[in-house]
Parts: sequence; structure tokens; C-alpha cells
Amino acid sequence: MSSVAFDFDVDRYINPFVPRSRLYLLPKPISWFLGYRSKHAPSLGSVLVWWWAFIGAFCSILVIEAVFQTTTFKMEKSPVVIASLGAAAILEFNTIESPLAQPRNCFLGQILAAVIGVSITKLFQLNSNFENLRWVAGALSVGITSAAMGFTNTIHPPAGATALLAATSDDITNLGWFLVPLIILGSSLMLAVACIINNIQRQFPMYWWTSADLSAPKQSDYENQKEESKEDVISESAKIVVDDERIVMPSWISLDDEERSMLEVLRSKLQEGLRGTKSRDILNEAR
Repeated sequence: MSSVAFDFDVDRYINPFVPRSRLYLLPKPISWFLGYRSKHAPSLGSVLVWWWAFIGAFCSILVIEAVFQTTTFKMEKSPVVIASLGAAAILEFNTIESPLAQPRNCFLGQILAAVIGVSITKLFQLNSNFENLRWVAGALSVGITSAAMGFTNTIHPPAGATALLAATSDDITNLGWFLVPLIILGSSLMLAVACIINNIQRQFPMYWWTSADLSAPKQSDYENQKEESKEDVISESAKIVVDDERIVMPSWISLDDEERSMLEVLRSKLQEGLRGTKSRDILNEAR
């Protein structure tokens, strides 16, 4: 039994509208801390990677906690920190070359998870038996978040924890829609710290949107492609072949009896000419 492969990549439809990076136009100190390099940064030994991962994770979580403890957020009874950001810190400072740690994933993935997690939780809260259904809400939130991140190419594992916490943790559930701006703020602060710490001796991000080349094709490329396409059509679709044995023509051409007779006459002449040539060759050999 044959299986049919289903494949979908949203970037095929989005990337043509995404402008290519212009970081190289910025002053070098700015472009440097936004991840631009004319050459890839040299790899560091594991000990240095551990060191910068420690500094980055410590500083990013410290900054987020400090902001969350300000008076404005205290009034909303925000938690000290959202636990999923701790997992994000491990990704963004240890595995900085991973696609899962790039800005598109760590930022949009978290936002998707927060929106989906809160939406599913609010839906389940309409049921008076919500407390006994939290486990279902949590599982459904993570499942939908996983599919949504796959669809949008924004897979970020810590975001699964964000969706789960929205349904299963009292502190996070009580935040309601306030979780979304909190996760946006926390992810933005972590990304800002990552751009500073990770670019001291390493390079981050590897890209801001996609690793694919977003350069627009040159006009000459279009012309070459057009000429090649035209040649293919001529060679494959618009050719009539008449030799001494057969007549071959495109299926989209219809001939009447008179036109077909003319082609048959040509084929007959080719046959006669070929027989005459062979006869002369035989006579020449006999002489």
C-alpha cells in the first residue's frame, strides 16, 4: 500500500515578501551586537561556552525578575518569573547556533504559546468543573501549540511549558490575558541580553528570520530562466519530426487529410532518397 507524502512550508509563501538583511549598513558596533559578521566567528572551547552560558543565563533571568518586581507589575500580582523563561535561557545561551534558539523561534513561539494557552484555559473555565479538567486543558494547550509552532516554523521547546503553565499553574492561570504582555516583555529582555552577552566572543543570532537566502533574483536570472524555459518548450512541445520511418508531432496539433498527405509525401521522398544513396554506395563499392 503506497503512502502519500504531505508537505507544507509556510516560508514558501512568506519569504518572497521578507526583505533581506541590511545589518551590514549599520555602524559596526551596532551590527556586531545584532549578529552580523563579514566572516563567521571562530568556535570557542567548551569551557568558554559554559562560562558565557552561565553569565548569559544569570544576567537574563536577573534582568527579567528585576523588571517583574517593579511596582506596576506587582499591582497585577505577576510572578517572580515565568518558569518557561528559565528553559529558554538554556537554549539561548548554550545552543546559540540551533534554529530553536533564533529570535523568530524564541519570540514568536512564546507569544503563540501564551495566546493559545490562555485561550484554551479561558474556554475550559466556562465549565464549572474546571479544576477537575485542568489536566485536559494543559494537554490540549501543549498539543495545539506544538502544531501551531510547526505550521509557522517557530518551534521553541520552552514555549510548550508556557502553554502548559497557562492551564495548570494557579499563579499563571490567574494572570489571564496579562500573561501575553508578560511573556512578550520577558522574551524581549532575554533576547536583548542574548545579543549583548553572546556577541562578546561568539555570534548571535545566526539569522533573525530564516537561514534561507532572501536575495531577490537578478533581472538577468529571470531572462536566462525565461530563455531556458522557451528552449525547453521548443525542444519538447513544439517539434515536428519527419524521417523515413515515422512522423511525430505534438499532441495539441490537429492535421486534416491534406496536411497529413503532405507530410506523407515528405516521408516517402526521404525513403526514396535514402534508398538511392544506399544504391550508389553499393555500386561504388562494387567498382
